[in-house]
Amino acid sequence: AIALGDLPLLFVDDSGIATRESVVRTLHAAKAHPSPVIQADRKWEGDRVYIYGAVQRDEQSGELRMWYNTAPVREGGPDRAGKVPGLRRNGADLVLYTTSKDGLQWTKPSLGQYAYDGDKNNNIVFDVHSPSVIVDAREADASKLYKMLGAEKPGNYVAAYSGDGLKWTNYPKNPVLQYSDTITFTQHPLTGAYMAYHKRPATVRGFPRRVVWLSTSLDMQTWSEPELVFGADEIDDQWVTNKVERTEVYNMSVFPHASGFLGLPTIFRVIRQLDRSQVAAGQSPLDGPIDVELATSTDGRSWQRTSRRTIVIPRGAPGTFDGGAILGVASNPVHTKDETWVYYTALTTGHGAPIGPKKISIGRADWRRNGFASLDAGPDGGRVETRPLRFASPTLAVNADASRGRVRVALLEENGSAIAGYTFDDSTPLTANATQFTAAWR
Repeated sequence: AIALGDLPLLFVDDSGIATRESVVRTLHAAKAHPSPVIQADRKWEGDRVYIYGAVQRDEQSGELRMWYNTAPVREGGPDRAGKVPGLRRNGADLVLYTTSKDGLQWTKPSLGQYAYDGDKNNNIVFDVHSPSVIVDAREADASKLYKMLGAEKPGNYVAAYSGDGLKWTNYPKNPVLQYSDTITFTQHPLTGAYMAYHKRPATVRGFPRRVVWLSTSLDMQTWSEPELVFGADEIDDQWVTNKVERTEVYNMSVFPHASGFLGLPTIFRVIRQLDRSQVAAGQSPLDGPIDVELATSTDGRSWQRTSRRTIVIPRGAPGTFDGGAILGVASNPVHTKDETWVYYTALTTGHGAPIGPKKISIGRADWRRNGFASLDAGPDGGRVETRPLRFASPTLAVNADASRGRVRVALLEENGSAIAGYTFDDSTPLTANATQFTAAWR
């Protein structure tokens, strides 16, 4: 049976469905805000900020907490965390911390932990690239409630822990994984295992490409042998016309739901490759747009793509803050009563433009609450029967737009037979648009 607890049963695929009749699945693109929610406006942020990181809600205050990145590049060369006393990884990006009450206006507090240019009046908390953070509800040691994976740059992937999300300590065994760059991680909702989706080298159809590997752990110290779980397929390369062009997967954030996992891979279409001698500071030799698509999995290892390769966070018009590329998304979504938010890294240009014309900031994409996909019926109605469910509470909340019809709910025995008093005819129908309708029967 599928356990229904804190996680919803999503209809992004058929993993939670036993049968369905006369319904069609629709993927829904987010609505992005027209301007960035966070921009580089502090001297230690240089000229760019990233959200390879995470956004978590404080359960007591309701405040949002974000761990994000900066990689300041100034005239004369890199100026990074190696010049901040107390941070040991020379060349690593800075991990910064910010909070918000509404998810749009963010406060960068003065934490006084590390001195930048001799001044501790900043929001620096650590020094890794791509800082993915989880709050581990299963952790018995309060000093390790917060866990982080990130990358030395150049170097390897490293792990850290914290009791408050501000003061971070390196795990005794580091690094924990080889290679480095982008990494996100999540926790398996049933086993509690940590699942690290990270970049490692791989050759796909003759090209060295960015792909996504998975490694798992039960203690953040000993990790399984990485396995390649997501890369560009033949359909991704159908647009290619020469020997330089190709499709790569820049990274992928993975969100658990009741019957599986939802992934937001960033699809990088390489249209140009510069010689290293032509590359300026802060620039990549590979250029092209990057878009966010959607993938699904029942186990976090075997992934299915949408048939139309739908873009679910649309880029803005040319010249806008997110008109060139979306480099990555936060490693977890944020839910409100009626909406789901995903924060993303926005580029004004393609991936390979030099800093100057290229500006990097953080945007926010909004969905209806858990509204990544829906099952839609026609005028004659439709029917969906789930796999057996195990409830953690005595109520069932339904997310549906029934403003042009009605939704009725019946409870069945495991063998599919009706339960007296809980049939469709006994159901109190939903006839409105509601994200958390409580199913009820006469």
